[in-house]
Amino acid sequence: MKYKFKGKRKDTGEWIKGSLFIHGEKFYILTTEANVYLSKDMDNPAYNYGENIIMYGIYEVIPETVGQWTGLLDENGEEIYEGDILRWKYAGMEEEFFFVEDIFSVYREKVKYAKRHMDDWHLPSIAKVIGNKWDNPGLLKGGNHDD
Repeated sequence: MKYKFKGKRKDTGEWIKGSLFIHGEKFYILTTEANVYLSKDMDNPAYNYGENIIMYGIYEVIPETVGQWTGLLDENGEEIYEGDILRWKYAGMEEEFFFVEDIFSVYREKVKYAKRHMDDWHLPSIAKVIGNKWDNPGLLKGGNHDD
């Protein structure tokens, strides 16, 4: 499995995906465009992270929002990350909502299930990512969601 993370940018609140880098108490996501170089031209303060050091495609993220990719895709081919909320409806059964706690388990009605059960149930092929616990906490409490 490829190690991939997502996190919410500290400056804009935008979700980004890439590699995780931790420096002290700061968490960064390095995107595929990540680049660090020296420059004597400091005309662009947006990328100025120190004397003559410019970083591009490297973003500080809110540590609490960082989630690792589970290695699974939902029914639409969207990557499922820790913290995602999934909707599952199978064979006319009532809708159930799952919260991906970590890369090995999900929570369903406050009961923990191992990731192997997700695979056994073919959950990713019949589940859809409908939000995450940071942007949509009400979904786990029966809140509204868009289809």
